[in-house]
Formats: sequence, structure tokens, C-alpha cells
Amino acid sequence: MIRVISSIHNRCYLPLTTAVLAVFSFVAVATAVGSVEKKAGVKNGAKQDLRIKPSDIMSAVHEKRVKFASSHGVVDPAALVASVKHSSMANLLISVAIEESLGDPVAVGSAGELGAWQVKASDWGSVPRDIHGQAGQAERIITNLLIYTKGNKTKALAHYNGGTTPPVRSYRYAERILNRARHMQVAVNYLPPNYRKLRQALLDPPGNSRILTSFFQAGTKSNTATFLS
Repeated sequence: MIRVISSIHNRCYLPLTTAVLAVFSFVAVATAVGSVEKKAGVKNGAKQDLRIKPSDIMSAVHEKRVKFASSHGVVDPAALVASVKHSSMANLLISVAIEESLGDPVAVGSAGELGAWQVKASDWGSVPRDIHGQAGQAERIITNLLIYTKGNKTKALAHYNGGTTPPVRSYRYAERILNRARHMQVAVNYLPPNYRKLRQALLDPPGNSRILTSFFQAGTKSNTATFLS
């Protein structure tokens, strides 16, 4: 009788126990997989959050330049910064405009200089009335002077201020321009806490290399380089 009961017990309960254990094992594995997938999803989501558009970089750079120009007394800093945003020498042009007229496009100098960059029409041709046209003209002038001085910014700016034979004061003028441009670059490079996502994205090339590469190729290389340097 005992053997019969034992046989029945083994035939009924052992398979049941095995089945229960199998169910628990399945649940445990499923839970573990779900946890891993959830973590992976969060990780992938974080990577997605870190992806940025070129406009994000430009907006951050623009904002920092506007703030810098405003702190130096420019009446309409947004207009000044916008006029040079596509330039390869944006910081330098802003610095020159601050020195010359505080970025005032209708400024008139004592020797007949006109506009935000105080250009003499007798030397460089008619000065545009709008600040965007003035920015383009100033960039062409400084570019030509850089070619003339073989890339020497101090000499180029001294000539911009003092003509063919710049006096000593023109070299001091050039140093002020360059120092201000360097300070602006430091300000632009700094990302406050609210740009943490952008900061992390810039420090995470694998996640953004294609975006940043396309940004470099989109004609705004100088702004990105300034931002990342």
C-alpha cells in the first residue's frame, strides 16, 4: 500500500513541482530580460536626448555673443551679432565694431568714417546703410589687410586703424581688438548648466559625429570651431 501511494505521489506531484519551478524560472528570466531592455531603452533614450541639431550650437553661440556685446555697451547687440553670424571672423568683427562705434550702423566719425566699422568711403568705396552690408564690407577689408600682412592680425588691424604707415597707437588699438576677441571666445566657449545636454553632446563624438560633421560642412565651420576650441 505504501509503495502504491508513493508511486502515485511521485507520478502526480513531481511533475507538478517541476512545472511550477519551470514557471518561476520563466518569470525570473522574463523579468531579468525586461529589466535589461528597460535599462537599454533608457540608455538609448539618453543617447537620443544627447543628439543635437546644428541650430542648437548656433543658438548657444549667438546668445553668448549677444550677451558679450551687450555687456560692452552695444545698443543693439542682437543686430550686430546677427550681421556677422556666417562670418569666419565673427568674434574679430564684433570686437572691431565695439571699438569703433559700439556697433552703431549710423555712426559718423570725425574724419568722415561711416557705419558700425567706421569705414572711409574715400578709401574703401561706398559704405552700405544696413549693418549686414557694413559687416560684409568690413570683412572684405580686413581679409585684404590680412593678405597684405601675410596673416598677421596685429599688423592688419593696425593698418585698418592707421592707414599705410600705422603709428604706435594703432598697434595698441590692434591689441585691444584682439584681446577683446579672445575674451569673447572664452565667453562663447563657456556653457552654463542649462546647456548641459549640449555640453555632453559635444563631449560625446560617437553620438553626434555625423551631426557635427554635417555642421562643419554646412558653411558654419568657423562658428563650430570657435565653440569647440
